Amino acid sequence: MNYPVIVRAESAHQYVAQPLGIPEVKVVAATEAEAIAQVTEALAHWLAAAKVIHVKVSGEEHVNPWLDAFGRSANDPDFAEFLEELQRLRTRDMPA
Repeated sequence: MNYPVIVRAESAHQYVAQPLGIPEVKVVAATEAEAIAQVTEALAHWLAAAKVIHVKVSGEEHVNPWLDAFGRSANDPDFAEFLEELQRLRTRDMPA
């Protein structure tokens, strides 16, 4: 598994490495290579002791308002005419 890690130099002989989104896994080392090796090991231990689950939260469902309008024109008898007019306007206004 690949996991994004931020590595930055704090000073000439101090490097900090920290996985994105996991602030409790942070290492400080004398070299960048040491920081990467240590954070890799620390992250492996942290992930081995954790698991990802999904929980259902009660409350109002969030809906996408765009989906409410989807298909609204499917039974509109004038929709084909509207599309033709739209196409006519688009081709008229296109540069030659």
